[in-house]
Amino acid sequence: MQKNHAFTLSALLLAASAAPLSSAEAAQVTLSFSNLSAANGPALSPFFIALHDGTFDAFDLGTTASSAIEAIAEMGSGAGLSSAFAAGGTSATVTAAVNAFGPGIFLPGAKGSVTLDLDPVKNRYLSYFAMVVPSNDRFVGNDSPTEIELFDAQGHFTGGTFVENGSSIWDAGTELDGTTGAAFLVGSNALDSPAQNGTIQANHDFAVYAGLGTPAGYNFTDLPGANTPLLQISAVSQVPVPAAAWLFGSVLPLFGWLRKRAAVSVLPA
Repeated sequence: MQKNHAFTLSALLLAASAAPLSSAEAAQVTLSFSNLSAANGPALSPFFIALHDGTFDAFDLGTTASSAIEAIAEMGSGAGLSSAFAAGGTSATVTAAVNAFGPGIFLPGAKGSVTLDLDPVKNRYLSYFAMVVPSNDRFVGNDSPTEIELFDAQGHFTGGTFVENGSSIWDAGTELDGTTGAAFLVGSNALDSPAQNGTIQANHDFAVYAGLGTPAGYNFTDLPGANTPLLQISAVSQVPVPAAAWLFGSVLPLFGWLRKRAAVSVLPA
């Protein structure tokens, strides 16, 4: 009789440990963005961010920039990306976007954050976009829509800290570099610079803007190199108790009940 009770308890514990650690409940996640550039380095526009299921693919390296990417790269505007995001693309599970949060333009050393209630399935991945200035058409953003995972396939919050360097700056290929039409330069001509008619490429060469004055009152002298830290993104959350942990806890009272049954079963007749 004791042996059978021991087997029953082992089976229950095995079932608890095998239960999927998933949760359909929304998780409150705080996303923080920091410009890691040194003083006199590049600034970043307000960020457009999207939380999605992995299908919001806004651009691909080596392709012609869409009008939405052109808008973020030339003007720091997320309006086009917001429209594309709202349309949902090929997935009906694209659900949330936040635009222009934080301290306005992110000067070197500035940071901003936003706290959101996210669905572990529909909002599993983070995509982000911002213009890098001074420039005509430079931006940062994740090329792969699944690059930054906030939740794993079982719904566990993974979060963490992600750092991008100068090698992650993209040239939209829509305008030629120069002071004409460049953003965040004192005395820059407001007219558009000549069209470049190129494709999206990695490009951290800002030499054409070196030493020029910015509206923030400093001269742009700390140009980004390939390995220069540029941007840090962190994601933290208060994570709910996983389902398996709850199930294991619910099994614990059975210890006393089974031990009691076992003790009774071995009493002499």
